[in-house]
Amino acid sequence: MRTKTIAWTLSLAAYATLATSATLATGCGSGPLALHTPTLSPNPRQGPPVLDFEPISPPLDPEAAIVVPGGVRAPGPAAVLASGIRSEIEARAFHGGEPGGYVARCRLDRFALRRASDKGHGYVIVYADLGCEVKRKADQAPVWRGELRGRSAALGTLQYFSDSSVMDQILADRAISDMTRELASDLAIRVLDLEGKPSARVFADQDAERQLAGVNDTPAGAAALTQDPETVRPFADAAHRRDLDDVSRAAAWNAVAMASAPDRPWLGGIETGIDKNTFIRFFQYKALARHATPPTLRELRTARGSEENDLLLEFLKDLEVPGGLALTGRFPGPGP
Repeated sequence: MRTKTIAWTLSLAAYATLATSATLATGCGSGPLALHTPTLSPNPRQGPPVLDFEPISPPLDPEAAIVVPGGVRAPGPAAVLASGIRSEIEARAFHGGEPGGYVARCRLDRFALRRASDKGHGYVIVYADLGCEVKRKADQAPVWRGELRGRSAALGTLQYFSDSSVMDQILADRAISDMTRELASDLAIRVLDLEGKPSARVFADQDAERQLAGVNDTPAGAAALTQDPETVRPFADAAHRRDLDDVSRAAAWNAVAMASAPDRPWLGGIETGIDKNTFIRFFQYKALARHATPPTLRELRTARGSEENDLLLEFLKDLEVPGGLALTGRFPGPGP
């Protein structure tokens, strides 16, 4: 399988072309967003799948649990998240675990999408919480019950889009792609300790790739999805390099985030050095929250006192729940 190289630096003319094609594809004006599942190139699999991911049950109170200004079009977040997670699981051809494999069933506890602009840039931040139960296929014995918590963000430059709704749609597609792939990795790798092959997205053409590629479509993103600290370590060094572009550094910080856990070494450096760039700061906060040790959680509390971006301030407030974004669960126990 050939892994594509993402070109992050585009000329003004190229961005103009993208804005025009996006306008034709999504239309102008405010209105509900469409949520899309990323297309992934599958890897060959030996034997039957070891992890079946069932459709996600809708929230008990959709009006309270799904918060997207302007709304979302059918089929809605539960169906799109399930499709994206299932696509990543299939593309990674996971193997290992107990004989017979597993089945995962989840309920959508929360889905929120926030969008705003700041200093000529547009931002989208997506939140998703899934209450899940995993059982062995062989005897339906519960293996794990817990919450998968996905967080992702995307950045766009306002001057390159003819309409803000076009930019919002593109940024939402990037963020959803990144988040569904990460949720699948959390479930398969962190919860079940399965092993898998690299996955890569398929784009219709170069314009679509430039429009829709997210942080996990970079080399650092491929490392992030392994959640392996040794694989991520070279990119952790890149996160602090001021000579790299903002997206590359954001992707590197996201790799640090995905490799972070309370029982793992902190890869973010002796001093995190909260960045001046809003996009990079999101992934720094995400990394600190996923590491979720007293020192990193203390850094988050300190950062809240100086954060001026409204979206990131809301994100920091959301991270104040006990445990930050640490992946926790139990076996056995009451259902989610």
